[in-house]
Amino acid sequence: MLIKNFRDVDLLGDKDFEFFVKDLLEKSGWTDAVITEIGKEYKHGDGGVDIFAYKAGRKFAIEVKQRNLQSNVDVKALNQLVTGARLANVNHMILVTNSYFTSEVQVRALRLGVELIDRDGLKSLWVQKHSEIGRDIKPRKYQTQIIQEAINQYSIGKSKILIEMATGLGKTYTVALLIKELTKNISQRPKIMFVAHQIEILLQSVTAFKNVFGVGSYSFSACFSGSAPEETDFVFASFDTLHGQLDDLKKERFDYIIVDEAHHTPAKTYSEVIKNFSPKLLIGLTATPYRSDEKSVTDFFGGKDGHIGKYDLIWGLKHKKLAFPKYLVLLDDLDQSKIDQLDSGLSVSDLDKRLFLHKKDEEVVKIIENTVRKRNIENVKGILFCRSIRHLKHLLGFFEMGTATCVHSKMNDQERRENIRNFREGGYKYILVCDLFNEGIDIPETNLLIFMRYTGSRTIWLQQLGRGLRKTPNKECVHVLDFVGSLERLNEVKALSKAVKNKKLEKEHLEDIEESNNNYQVVHDGSLEVHYSESAAKVLKLIEELKYRLNTRETLIEQIRYYREKKSQIPEISDIEKVLNDVSFDQISTYFDSYYGYLTAAFDTDFNVLVMKSRIARFVEKYIENNGVEPSLRAISLNFSFKGLLEFTGNEISELMPKNPKKQTFDNSKNTDQLTILKKATEKKDDLVNQYKTTVFNRGDIKKLSDLEQIEIKKEFPSISLFLKALKGSNDE
Repeated sequence: MLIKNFRDVDLLGDKDFEFFVKDLLEKSGWTDAVITEIGKEYKHGDGGVDIFAYKAGRKFAIEVKQRNLQSNVDVKALNQLVTGARLANVNHMILVTNSYFTSEVQVRALRLGVELIDRDGLKSLWVQKHSEIGRDIKPRKYQTQIIQEAINQYSIGKSKILIEMATGLGKTYTVALLIKELTKNISQRPKIMFVAHQIEILLQSVTAFKNVFGVGSYSFSACFSGSAPEETDFVFASFDTLHGQLDDLKKERFDYIIVDEAHHTPAKTYSEVIKNFSPKLLIGLTATPYRSDEKSVTDFFGGKDGHIGKYDLIWGLKHKKLAFPKYLVLLDDLDQSKIDQLDSGLSVSDLDKRLFLHKKDEEVVKIIENTVRKRNIENVKGILFCRSIRHLKHLLGFFEMGTATCVHSKMNDQERRENIRNFREGGYKYILVCDLFNEGIDIPETNLLIFMRYTGSRTIWLQQLGRGLRKTPNKECVHVLDFVGSLERLNEVKALSKAVKNKKLEKEHLEDIEESNNNYQVVHDGSLEVHYSESAAKVLKLIEELKYRLNTRETLIEQIRYYREKKSQIPEISDIEKVLNDVSFDQISTYFDSYYGYLTAAFDTDFNVLVMKSRIARFVEKYIENNGVEPSLRAISLNFSFKGLLEFTGNEISELMPKNPKKQTFDNSKNTDQLTILKKATEKKDDLVNQYKTTVFNRGDIKKLSDLEQIEIKKEFPSISLFLKALKGSNDE
């Protein structure tokens, strides 16, 4: 029976299903596949092995189990396969089903070295005609460079490193090859633990380590679904299971610990797990090394010196390692009456709320369907990222019946799995998601991404974009429709496109593209194709004119972190506008109050605070010497400022000054009451607001003021934005 639709595998009989799997394996890299004949290889039945096949010079024993979808494969099938494989003296084993496996099978299969292909894996095999199982591993040049860099760091005493690689660039293989290199000359067998937050990630990672280390030479075990870690060479563990067993685990239990999706690690529960151990080397793997809560991932894994690799999404796109994104920004209609307010001191979020007239969900669905037709997107498999579960459910009602399904974080696992299966196998073109699919989920046939929500996090946006960038033999690009009415998103898309275009091409890394899929070719020039609707183009022009306004807090933090990574230093306050792209003193004042606040948000305490403390102490000492009185916090703050940007606020100076300063004897007649100064400063601000609230409405009006008037305003307000906000607040009263 010829299978044209994957769901038809359920209609096959047992024998036909065996032939289907045999043919699929041969199309996916196995050779000389034969179906066992009853009574031939074994005296009774097939001995627990349905197919023998070869890949990369290795012989595989494959057991195939045709099941009703409601019936999971249990350990009986696993035991049959292991028994039959051992009788045939075969070490490499695969258990395949059109259904799913029990958690007990997943745990025991890992321990026994058996690869599992459940229904989802079988579908991916059918789509990709490629499998990581049994793959012959040849590291690419960039992977070799990362491995050598990691070895160099370890050899000089580094006990923590962070490897940054975009999804799809092979970070799991890279770390497996690294561990093999580190342990090749060690007489005593090392203990290695691989930790992740999702079982799917763990099972995928086991395959990579087996391919690198071989089956039979090393022992593997699982620590998830409540099982305890065994005394094996490799343990693959989930954070939640480990967290429940910390009291029973010794600190020196593992020599090497690898943490996947390492940006989660600074969070409380995750960090408790990792800090419980004391390995020789802790390795973090991530595609997105920064967090929106500003907890430093880099610091957790040994600081900036240990942050290696850095083959990010921009590098991957430039060097054709990922599917080519065709990005279309479909901005909502503009409120023309609000465009003039772009220069009025409103925050980015305020502008987003006022500027964009959001379309009704019914109109959005029509635009999606019309765009799919105009772009001739065939076999549509689109993921829609929604704003909320409520929004998801409302939006779902406007799609044609039978074309869209959904998953969200409040669904139980069974319903979620069923809906994903229906999307992948049925006639559903779209799956609407909320709070899911940022990580771990891999649907290789995805050829359309639709953004309906703005997260406020560039990291989450890039993670979601990555859901469609994994290559397949029949997918040369992924279409992206972005409906997010946000100035920041427009800025992010433009910046990503510019970054890919300007990224230096390293031609030596083009030579080893997809050695596992030699017949796959991507035809594009390594740049990001972005088109804008008429409204989006109009706002983009405004962004160009007002680019100083549009960096958000997170973007500013990323800018200075990136600069330090490249230059190994932090820019002086006077150099900020010179060396950081589109970053202004005004933005820093608005978001962080001071230069010190900016550095603290970006690096916590990982910068030279002692130098700052000594500068403040010297100023105070000199001031007392000249005036016979200790300076007010405001006086110190104003002394350390540059073009309106304070280096420290009064509160920050209070924290940085010595806790028990040397007592001084002052002339009380010269001593100034701090409360009086503060009161006068507040009154001065109020006077300025009252003076200009009927004449100043935007930055253009401020520019019309005299130089002396502008200096007076900057003396009282940390930034022009804050002054404009104060004026606006006064007018709203």
